[in-house]
Amino acid sequence: MLRVASGARSLGWMSRGACREADPELFFPDAVTVIGVRQAEAAKTVCGGCDVRANCLSYALETMPEGIWGGTTQEERHAARRSLARRAISASSSCS
Repeated sequence: MLRVASGARSLGWMSRGACREADPELFFPDAVTVIGVRQAEAAKTVCGGCDVRANCLSYALETMPEGIWGGTTQEERHAARRSLARRAISASSSCS
């Protein structure tokens, strides 16, 4: 997974996002349809070349908005947060 950036809380990075040139609807696909899956992949392609992707992902992991952010879906971010939480719990219990 992409390294999470510090300083994503100041939202100035948003104006430099590659997504600013794209149709905003692209980043809110209906993931349960074939068209939605293709739309999500197209949005992730836009994110793939973005200079502020790490900031965007950090913001999305903190706020958990809907849609594609930082090249991830909301479901992927939920899974990443669960994984991070499990690792934190495992690390704290092994230190005891």
